[in-house]
Amino acid sequence: MAGSAQRRGIVVGGAGGIGRAIVAAARALGDDVLVMDRAPAASGDIACDQADPASVAAAFAEADRRFSGAAPDWMVAAASISRRHDLLTATCEEMQTLFAVNVLGTAMLAQQAARRMRCAGRGHIVVITSIAAAQAWAQEAFYGVTKAAQAALVQGLAVELGPLGIAVNAVGPGAVAVASRGMVATRDDPDAMAGIIARTPAGRLGTPEEIAEAVLFLTRSGWITGQTLYVDGGYLAAGMMAPPDD
Repeated sequence: MAGSAQRRGIVVGGAGGIGRAIVAAARALGDDVLVMDRAPAASGDIACDQADPASVAAAFAEADRRFSGAAPDWMVAAASISRRHDLLTATCEEMQTLFAVNVLGTAMLAQQAARRMRCAGRGHIVVITSIAAAQAWAQEAFYGVTKAAQAALVQGLAVELGPLGIAVNAVGPGAVAVASRGMVATRDDPDAMAGIIARTPAGRLGTPEEIAEAVLFLTRSGWITGQTLYVDGGYLAAGMMAPPDD
């Protein structure tokens, strides 16, 4: 908007997949966006391993320096991992890794962002969760648990941070046509992808840009908080829908 101050944003997981699309879309709107990522892809990216609280604290300290002490207007937690596993043989270590990154890591990111937003009296936090939060996937049960935990975390944060002027929401993507690091490579299985597309009313995979559109809407919303917006081409709504006849 003409005459308005430039908005400051942070995208954690911004060097890959959906995160990269969010960064590009926000910058196209004129936002000053910092990228945090466990595997920085550009010289200006900030290293951040969200499974390590010290790394998260150091990354936000660097953001403070780059923003000259000003609080971010918004932060997106877009980094997660998944693991294919059998419930009967999955190890405690595998489960702990998923929780450390997806749940505790997301909580640490939100905590660091909220501490800064509280001082400014406003802010938006958006967590990228998944349709797996609402519907089980075979051999990814614990991943689904972490995504459901993220959705619950969003609600809890919204209740606590709302009085401080901070809105907290989530976006739950369906199957998106993008290569995601650290995720199960379902899209490398043609049969699996054909089945997903067949039961998606929109009849196709989503794009990273469509997820970014929903995220940026929430970073600019006024009275929306504690919600998970599923962007899935109607996948969850379809239920037992059979593919249409040729």
